[in-house]
Amino acid sequence: MSENDQKKSDKNYFGIETEIAIIEFQKEQSQEKKEAIFNNVIKPSFQKLIENIIFVYKFHSLDDLDILKNDCMSHLFGVLHKFDENRKKKAFSYFNVIAKNWFIQQTKLNKKRLRLDVSIDRDSLAELECSERNFVVQPREAEMIEAEFLELLKNNLEEWKKKFYKDSERKVVDAVSLILENPDSVSLYNKKATYVYLRELTGLSTKQIAANLVKLRKKYEAFKQRYENGDI
Repeated sequence: MSENDQKKSDKNYFGIETEIAIIEFQKEQSQEKKEAIFNNVIKPSFQKLIENIIFVYKFHSLDDLDILKNDCMSHLFGVLHKFDENRKKKAFSYFNVIAKNWFIQQTKLNKKRLRLDVSIDRDSLAELECSERNFVVQPREAEMIEAEFLELLKNNLEEWKKKFYKDSERKVVDAVSLILENPDSVSLYNKKATYVYLRELTGLSTKQIAANLVKLRKKYEAFKQRYENGDI
């Protein structure tokens, strides 16, 4: 297999075929056929996904990695029924987030066990404590997940707007939606510039904008938590 063929194979290991198989798995009534769908199509994609998660997020330091791989596979199998094809979220992104969070939880549990061991090597512990801060995400996967996250966020903003009754609240939601649609229109890393732009869009004072952003931020944090838990 050439290098280009290998790259193409790696890129498509969790594509439309896997997505269709997951939907068929959910709808299939026969246990025998469900097992065949899982073993023939879904499981190989999950195995590659788990391998990539370990490599990309540097989970190599975990003990009993082979056992954890099997445990993660069982976890993904257990949440197969939760994937909703009607939501604007690809199966790859959905199960990628779930698998990543599962391994992060294992890392935290591993740290707790290590702290109970008085003979632990300090350098090893320091390396573990830095592992979550040193994540390196592959560009293609990162861009795909970010794009779907933003798309879901924009859709949720429309739903949140229905629950805001004050004119100032709606103006802020509309302004934030406009910024998300046109991210190049303002430097989102410059807080002052963002507030200036929001004032221009809404006609509100900085104090009014800040007060309404607090309400919006609470909804955003809840939305982000649900996304990371695989509930969206």
